Amino acid sequence: MRRGFFVECPLTRLSFDIGHFGLLAAREDPGFTAELDQHAAAVRDSIEGDGLRVTRSSLTHYLHGFVDGCRERDRGYDSVDYDWETLRLLAICRMAKEYGFIR
Repeated sequence: MRRGFFVECPLTRLSFDIGHFGLLAAREDPGFTAELDQHAAAVRDSIEGDGLRVTRSSLTHYLHGFVDGCRERDRGYDSVDYDWETLRLLAICRMAKEYGFIR
């Protein structure tokens, strides 16, 4: 295993779960890709706005804070489309892969 990779990393677990359900691979249309790009930009802006670089640690920290916020809102959804929280999680997974934090 490459240095810095470990199975218990929250980014690894989330990406495995997302990949297991095929959520990221299932939608390859340009509109969906554009939405993910916008969410990834928002994540980068948030992390860099705190004066940090995007690292595995800062992205994991963002993920924890985001999930905590989702739990606090605890809303149910009846739409068949992806809600913004799911899109944000998918963008975080894609960023983790693009930055090389996970495989």
